[in-house]
Amino acid sequence: MSIRGPRKGENYELSVDLNSEYRDKRKDAIKRVIASMTVGKDVSGLFPDVLKNMQTEDLEQKKLVYLYLMNYAKTQPELVILAVNTFVKDTDDPNPLVRALAIRTMGCLRAEKIIDYLCDPLQKCLRDENPYVRKTAALCVAKLYDLKPELVIDNGFLEQLHEMIADANPMVVANTVGALTDIHNSATSNPFLPPDDPAIFTITSTVLNKLLIALNECSEWGRVAILNALSRYTTQDDKESEHICERVVPQFQHINGSVVLAAMKVIMIHMRKVKREELVKQLVRKMAPPLVTLLSSPARGAVGCAEEY
Repeated sequence: MSIRGPRKGENYELSVDLNSEYRDKRKDAIKRVIASMTVGKDVSGLFPDVLKNMQTEDLEQKKLVYLYLMNYAKTQPELVILAVNTFVKDTDDPNPLVRALAIRTMGCLRAEKIIDYLCDPLQKCLRDENPYVRKTAALCVAKLYDLKPELVIDNGFLEQLHEMIADANPMVVANTVGALTDIHNSATSNPFLPPDDPAIFTITSTVLNKLLIALNECSEWGRVAILNALSRYTTQDDKESEHICERVVPQFQHINGSVVLAAMKVIMIHMRKVKREELVKQLVRKMAPPLVTLLSSPARGAVGCAEEY
């Protein structure tokens, strides 16, 4: 009868493959680690081995490693700090997808030790030449505010976001509005902050025009973000109310129910100041068909920002 040696377990095998000299074998091991993590297995002990595979030109592999880091950042804060240099380096990568991935992941780690290293690369990414990087960085500011509001204010990120509302790219505008709205909601719910706190997102007539221009060019999530902002705007007169209603009505034709409902909210709020009865009747008539469609359609979840995070 043969005597078998002690079984070293799946994690040992994964560790060996993660340190393999063959790139494909290492990548396959990372996929198996993520699969195990997804079903609830504890693979935190492989942190150092996974971390070694972070510096790669393979975007898919980098995404997998970043996903692993996000999952274990809170339980392994001392080890996450070892990844900081690679994160910062990736925010200077020639590939905009890598730059955006790096700043997005740093914003999602929610590890105290990482936050202080986030500000400098975030400054660069907010001014990046590529709109995909800028729109990703805008959302990162809101995440940073949720963790350390003083860092956002002290580093002038709020001022940068207000400047980005004038960005030429509509998706940058939409993400910026989404970020400012999240920050505004956090600030207004804090009873200790003064009403003139810089985090308060005030929508002016200038901002209004920029939002209306970007509205038709955004993704579903972007349109909802802009429409929600429009619903907070206080119009100067009935002409401005009419203008907003006329620009928002086409959103009733959108295929996404969340966009339609957000548009209806805007119309119902600003319709109150419209003095022309004929226009009011016209707006009411246009609301009926999409409402009937929504009632007869299967329930759909609200638009999420899965495309961003």
